[in-house]
Amino acid sequence: MKTKLLFTLFAVTVAVSSTTAQYTKLLDFTGLANGRAPMGSLISDGTFLYGMIPLGGTDDMGVIFKIKQDGTGYSKLLDFNGTNGKNPYGTFFYDGTFLYGNAYEGGSGNCTNGCGIVFKIKPDGTGYSKLYEFTGGTNGNSPFGDLISDGTFLYGASGGGTNNMGVLFKIKPDGTGYSKLYDFVGTLNGVSPLDLISDGTFLYGVTGGGGIGTSCGAGGCGTVFKIKPDGTGYSKLLDFTGITNGRTPPCKLISDGIFLYGMTQLGGTDSAGTIFKIKPDGTGYSKLLDFAGITNGKNPTGSLIYDGIFLYGMTIGGGINNCGVLFKIKSDGTGYSKLLDFAGIANGSGPKGALFSDGAFLYGMTSMGGTNNLGTIFKYGIATGIAENDLASNINIYPNPFSSQTTITFAQEQKNTSIQIMDVLGKELKTLSFTGKQLIIEKGEMKEGTYFLNIKTEQGIVSKKIIINK
Repeated sequence: MKTKLLFTLFAVTVAVSSTTAQYTKLLDFTGLANGRAPMGSLISDGTFLYGMIPLGGTDDMGVIFKIKQDGTGYSKLLDFNGTNGKNPYGTFFYDGTFLYGNAYEGGSGNCTNGCGIVFKIKPDGTGYSKLYEFTGGTNGNSPFGDLISDGTFLYGASGGGTNNMGVLFKIKPDGTGYSKLYDFVGTLNGVSPLDLISDGTFLYGVTGGGGIGTSCGAGGCGTVFKIKPDGTGYSKLLDFTGITNGRTPPCKLISDGIFLYGMTQLGGTDSAGTIFKIKPDGTGYSKLLDFAGITNGKNPTGSLIYDGIFLYGMTIGGGINNCGVLFKIKSDGTGYSKLLDFAGIANGSGPKGALFSDGAFLYGMTSMGGTNNLGTIFKYGIATGIAENDLASNINIYPNPFSSQTTITFAQEQKNTSIQIMDVLGKELKTLSFTGKQLIIEKGEMKEGTYFLNIKTEQGIVSKKIIINK
């Protein structure tokens, strides 16, 4: 039986290998050689994990690196030196050809250490290019966090602006078309905007301060907002207020298509942060969890990820060693489980970024701990009981890469099979049910690039990668 499907959003493929649930340290950071104190998150192209670190490297201004998902093949792709940027934070956006990111400082702007840079670089370390140098003042400075793309523009957030309270901006991947979309002003709409996400109509984000939350002092407790990609249609969805619903959201939101999910670093019942959800129209707010310290962690600083059942995340502190925890919780707020207590030298401490998942493992970094107390890269197995090698050999995808269509062929008729579609950040885009032996995927409106398929069959789970060319 042959099934034909047409995807109309980003293409994706996911799949997974087998393991029992366990922690593996992939790398200890050492400082000048390979960086120190990572604060961002990893992405994958199916072979390598890519990341950037704000400190360490030859000039102690940060590095870009890649490493294989088994911990081998580490390579430093770039040393930041000030001229080409300094202190990069956040996660890459990858379009299949270039990695795009922000450097918090550096460049030639009118700031003490430069006002920051938007840049791109190829996954092999060649082709570095400065797309935009912030100059300070009204056009923004010190971009912090991730870039996202709608296929035409890259979107991001920075400090500075007309009121020196932060701006939203967009720029084309070739470095042209920079435009400031919005200036933040404080109580009215927030201060210090962070990473954005998009549903195709609106951009959604949080601010670390501002809003009407007076219990946090004059600086405010932060907000949730949405705005159209052309800079119009701004709407404040939520004011954080402190004890009731948290304060100081530290990272971007995620979406399951119905709710937006996020965390606050502070506030809540125990002043240790919260997990929350809210609908994109601003209704339906619900606090899913109060962090409490030893029992379930405290002070999360990264984003959540979602596998369709559980939300996964990390906290910088709390747990039995006060070094942070790795946890999961269902999207309705039930089923919280602490998966790992970070312990310092043994397995790292103080994770500040988000996790990446390939369906079998969670991958992340800690800002401290490890052998040199300069941070680690790790993975944590979440798939169990899978005969991955046998299953993988029974699944073929051809042609791959492809430009118009490809066919997934199974050696045996499949029943009750699901194919989870994920992007290179580990974000689930869609899950499909499948029965039969062949599945044709047409390019349709899908973008060029690399995607992952998490193929879950009655025999187990396997990881596959597809690449779409022009």
